[in-house]
Amino acid sequence: MKQVAEYSARDLAAINVCSRRPGSGEIAGMESHRTVDARAVLSGVVADSPPPAWVDDLFPFPTPRAFCTLVDIAWQAACTSFKESGTYAYGLLETHYDFMFDLAMIPRPPNGWECDPEFDVETRKPSLPLFATPEFVSFGALGDGGHIGWLVPAPELGRRDHPVALASGHDFGVTFIGADTRAGLEFMLSRALRWFREDPEPALADSRAQDRQLIDRLAAELGVHPDPDRKYAGSSWKYGWVVERDRKFQLEFDVPEGWRHDIGEDGIGVLAPAAAYADWSPVVADVRLRNEPLQPVLSAAARALDAGHPATALLGLKDTFVNAPSCYFGDLKPLWARAYQDLGRPEFAERLDLMTGTYHP
Repeated sequence: MKQVAEYSARDLAAINVCSRRPGSGEIAGMESHRTVDARAVLSGVVADSPPPAWVDDLFPFPTPRAFCTLVDIAWQAACTSFKESGTYAYGLLETHYDFMFDLAMIPRPPNGWECDPEFDVETRKPSLPLFATPEFVSFGALGDGGHIGWLVPAPELGRRDHPVALASGHDFGVTFIGADTRAGLEFMLSRALRWFREDPEPALADSRAQDRQLIDRLAAELGVHPDPDRKYAGSSWKYGWVVERDRKFQLEFDVPEGWRHDIGEDGIGVLAPAAAYADWSPVVADVRLRNEPLQPVLSAAARALDAGHPATALLGLKDTFVNAPSCYFGDLKPLWARAYQDLGRPEFAERLDLMTGTYHP
């Protein structure tokens, strides 16, 4: 077998993924003989091989395996059209699961393929819904301003999967829907089944039948069991398929030894080494309701940063963001970015730039 370095990961994806059509009994972590060849070439190891590179550059951390399965299935469905036309019409990938969400990030085109529309930097620009903080990393757009994504409070931990939540795009906070990607996708499949049942739409019968086949395949490959009547921790069915946040639910992250998690106004909070917290509480201003001044928040955050306590500074800045008019974002951003840098999270400092165009001074 040739060494990995002799192959282009994206070329292998273009050649091999099109022919990979796992059966219904194959789930993440249990690949059949039909799926082994391409990944064996990429990794040199059949057992527990890493996701292909063409998927693993989608996010600022390793792509969870269940999401790789999701993208693989969409790729397989669109691949025939790609090969026949010689064109990477990536809209086919984006909308493959439109009964759940549109993919927020898609793979780059295979080497040498033309794109329609043009594939450029803006195509791969990450999205962040309104009112969300950088710790919410979207992987799907719901079409109403809301997103589904991972809660990643400390990317430097290098975890292979993350809790999944909904961000409405209309208010602060997140709605927890799953402890990991598989659980979050099961929730969304259950929601789709609930939608189909509550809103049958006879004119869409053929399309719904195709969607049901896709739901069954994805559920089988992920090893999940969607149910329109299942109750999920962190949320409830408000009416029909509309999801309501359980405001009594307390989100808990896996906290490493010597670390600490403080929940915040954004529903995510701050997870950091205990030494990154000061022995005093962060200063938070409620500018929106009480018209409290912002300067004490900025002064306290700067003092915490100078003293080596970026977690305390970060918590105060994020909580103030939730409680201040959007025009104050520009005042909070420099210290907010510095807190991320001091915590070793430069990718989150960069994600603040995504918010700049939204929150005008």
